[in-house]
Amino acid sequence: MTAETISMDRLDADVALLNERLDAVIAEIAGDDALALVQGLVGEAIAMREGTLEGGRDAFAARMQAFDLDELALIARVFTLWFHLVNAAEEQHRTRVLRARDTAESAPDGSLAAAARELAQSSADPEELRALLGRLFIMPVLTAHPTEARRRTVLEHLGVIASVLDELDRATLGNRERQHLIDSLHGAILSLFGTEEARAVKPTPRDEVASGLDVFRATLLDVTPGMYRTFEEALAAAFPGQSLDVPSFMRWGTWIGGDRDGNPFVTSDTTRWVLEQQRVCVLKRYLRDAEDLMRELSVSARRVKDPGGLAALEASLAPNRESLPEVMAKAQRYATHEPWREKVWYIRRRLEDTLTRGDAAYARAEDYLDDLRVLRDTLQDCGFARLAEGSLHDAIRRAEVFGFHLASLDLRQHSAVHERAVAELLRHSGKDGYEQMDEDARVALLTELLDHADFEPSARPAKLSAETREILATLDMVGRARREQGPRACERYIVSFTSQPSDLLEVLFLQRAAHLAPGELRPVPLLEQLEDLDHADVMADAMLTVRPIRAALRGELEVMIGYSDAGKQIGYFAAAVALRRAQLTLARAADKHGVPLTIFHGRGGTIGRGGGPANQTIRAQPSQALRGRIRVTEQGETITARYGRSEIASRDLEQMVHAVLVATADEKRERLPGAELEARNELFDAAGDAAREAYGGLLADPDLLARYAVAATPIQQVTKLPIGSRPASRRPGLSFDDLRAIPWVFSWNQSRHGLPGWFGLGTALGFIIERKGLDYARSLYRESPFFRALINNAQLALSRSDIDVARCYAALADEDARQIFARIEAEYARTLEHVLEVVERQELLGNRPHLVGTIKRRNPFVDVLSHAQIELLQRLRRSEDEDERERLLAILFITINGIAAGLQTAG
Repeated sequence: MTAETISMDRLDADVALLNERLDAVIAEIAGDDALALVQGLVGEAIAMREGTLEGGRDAFAARMQAFDLDELALIARVFTLWFHLVNAAEEQHRTRVLRARDTAESAPDGSLAAAARELAQSSADPEELRALLGRLFIMPVLTAHPTEARRRTVLEHLGVIASVLDELDRATLGNRERQHLIDSLHGAILSLFGTEEARAVKPTPRDEVASGLDVFRATLLDVTPGMYRTFEEALAAAFPGQSLDVPSFMRWGTWIGGDRDGNPFVTSDTTRWVLEQQRVCVLKRYLRDAEDLMRELSVSARRVKDPGGLAALEASLAPNRESLPEVMAKAQRYATHEPWREKVWYIRRRLEDTLTRGDAAYARAEDYLDDLRVLRDTLQDCGFARLAEGSLHDAIRRAEVFGFHLASLDLRQHSAVHERAVAELLRHSGKDGYEQMDEDARVALLTELLDHADFEPSARPAKLSAETREILATLDMVGRARREQGPRACERYIVSFTSQPSDLLEVLFLQRAAHLAPGELRPVPLLEQLEDLDHADVMADAMLTVRPIRAALRGELEVMIGYSDAGKQIGYFAAAVALRRAQLTLARAADKHGVPLTIFHGRGGTIGRGGGPANQTIRAQPSQALRGRIRVTEQGETITARYGRSEIASRDLEQMVHAVLVATADEKRERLPGAELEARNELFDAAGDAAREAYGGLLADPDLLARYAVAATPIQQVTKLPIGSRPASRRPGLSFDDLRAIPWVFSWNQSRHGLPGWFGLGTALGFIIERKGLDYARSLYRESPFFRALINNAQLALSRSDIDVARCYAALADEDARQIFARIEAEYARTLEHVLEVVERQELLGNRPHLVGTIKRRNPFVDVLSHAQIELLQRLRRSEDEDERERLLAILFITINGIAAGLQTAG
């Protein structure tokens, strides 16, 4: 059976089974009347969507008004749970399809086999391919951004359900075994029904670290070596007879426990703790590798035809026997004549001592790798190469990728914090007035001080502020961690709100004050405001000409660009154009100075924050800004969605690598004659200006927009969700400027406006069609990966929006504020019309009928939660009883979780 022939009946059967078990749980716990209430609402919601419900949405809203709080709580819990179960069933079906594709003769699109085939068909010379492989650098970076609305406990119960559904797929299942699994399924749903949906308190940074480590343990430590193995096999098949070594080009990064921008709860102690937990996590995995190798490498020296092949192994064993005589005694007793197994005894003991910091500890991860490579090389020399290609091969790859640090931890802090700390340190060193200096004077002063190796800022802790002491303590601790775990443990310092070169020099100055080596942590500017994106080339030139900064870059240019703030500031289309323009200017600057460029994409999980299918979004980048090098954030719910299950994690990693490979190998895909390319870029810029002007209409009166958002979305409740350790706003209040992008996007999605994922696109398309004609816009959609991704991602956002539901939320606002909705509704209609014209379809996502069907099936169930949420918001705003308000808020939190699960998007 191929992926294409897998019937949707399998998915429907899973959903029916889960529905049946959920109904039984409702009747068992809440009673038959509760089940009848839920089933009645489902029928009415479906009729409302079909236009056959008498009284339509008004009647449905009146139905909600009649429910008491207990009934609304039941509705919120049941429909939220239903979406969790349906999502589990759809995830299982995706796994089913991926397994079928794995048995297909042809390589699936976006796979590594497809990438290797495309490279071979493009007549790639093996030497060119080796050069391409040597340039690759891919680093997904996990962040703790608060968009995962589900509790860890809920995720654990859903994990049990996923395992049961997977077991039920086995063809050899007997009736008794099947019934046992169904009983387990019932128990897991029962547990979920009785579990509090929302967290009681916000997670701490340590809680967020624990969640991130769970993903490494569950999938990433295994699927990452598996991805490399798949790639090696694909290249061997596509380039027979060629020796193509695949370097360890994909590494992992993390911000969890290192990102302190706006989060006072991330301290030097937090960062110290996360680095230690990561070290422990990866070393325990290596101990499992040692146990596997102990079982596998039982080859006797007496079975080796040419004993000369053992010389390197014996030379490696000699110092081990001398330094670890007690291990030697055990090894020679239990592994007599088994030199490879004896070597693993020593490896295991040294890993144990590395974990506990004992006397025999490895000093560096490279020393551990040397031992593994001795095992591999001598097995090959002695005729046992197939053994070297099994678990040992994966253990070596795992150690190359994860070292003794697991993931490279970025530090991040706001530039204003560094400015205050530097000014304070300079004052204590007798240099007053830093804060009053202009930019040229700051650059000159910091450059002069950093160029003098003997200058050391005065850093007497007793006289420094707590903020400055915390920065220095963090840097001091990171320096020690790098010496113990290796430099890859922490390599970068991200500077939020970078606007001028002194923002980077300040970080280097603070490293000097903490006694780190010059530029030990590479300063990486985060460009997120429109003005900074528009001057990206100026920043890049400064980084590559100001001596201390250029020295710290170590021959590479890395710049982070933020998608969230730009989208909030100027809208979907205009932000996309500005970000693309910034990448092009960065690429030109890197070329001018002859250095490789790595752009770090600070994307969110939602369309409105730069999200979308990984393969498509990567291939949409300007080719000259990619060239095999990319870092990209993985945030919140996308971490679980992409990496929660092994098969799905493997597929997503393959798609990421495929996109980088193919886009890098085919820089000509968007190469037009110079004049035509310039004209296209000018058209994008002009359309972006039109879209920005349309979005500016919403922002013309920021107070009115804020008033509308507070009234017509659950933004006040979203900011109170206990889903992340970081505060929702940089400062108290809900002003437009201070509110973070995540709750902004989250709230518009909840109320089915969805505008961060499409607003302005209709105006931009109208501009292009008016200027160049519809046929040109259609050809642009076919030929430009950037334009195609922009429209395809907007189709996803539009399909999750519902202007009729949004109108019900808009009714919560006062008459003046409802002017905002009129603008939104007009742009929605304009966007829908032009998108369908350009893609030449009758409905959104018309080329993806399965997804269209899924959204249509979900919509009535989302409607129930939406109308429940609207009713709860009205009651909360009327209530003056604190106990009642607390309960209303708790139920609202459940509806927020449920709508996020139903739409499969948060913030």
